[in-house]
Amino acid sequence: MSTRPFAFIFIFLFAGHAWAGDLNPLLSSAVKYRDIRVARVISSDRLILENDEKVSLIGIKGPQAPKPKEQKRDEHGFIIHDEDPTTPFEVEAVGFVRSLVGGKPVRLEFDAQRRSDNGDLLAYVIIPDGRILNAEVLRQGYARLKLSPPNMKYAQEWGVRRLIFD
Repeated sequence: MSTRPFAFIFIFLFAGHAWAGDLNPLLSSAVKYRDIRVARVISSDRLILENDEKVSLIGIKGPQAPKPKEQKRDEHGFIIHDEDPTTPFEVEAVGFVRSLVGGKPVRLEFDAQRRSDNGDLLAYVIIPDGRILNAEVLRQGYARLKLSPPNMKYAQEWGVRRLIFD
């Protein structure tokens, strides 16, 4: 029995699959958000990618981004530096996220709802070592759990037994 028909079928299926991937927006966007760099960390739950798209992390709510303090000046116009050695929690949270993804390639994984009302991508961010950034930020206490249906893919995996929605 000849193997030519099987080879033809294999090539036909492979070529058809590759061709369909270019036309299927879900498949092509999955490739688009694989190995994309994080250009900037806005807060512990929001990022800006190298293509200038904003990403909100699904399932968590972090503290607001730190606001720049008004600089105090003396009578000669010199800046007076505060002697407070503590780091605000918001700054610490942003620093933690920046240490994991700042300038690094990540992969986005989407759930049922792909964009927020303000146009941000809603995603689980997979960091280079394979961990999910959303879960790491939550695990380290830099955000609180905020489940928003329909994006519930990891709700049970993150140990949620009774769902409480904000």
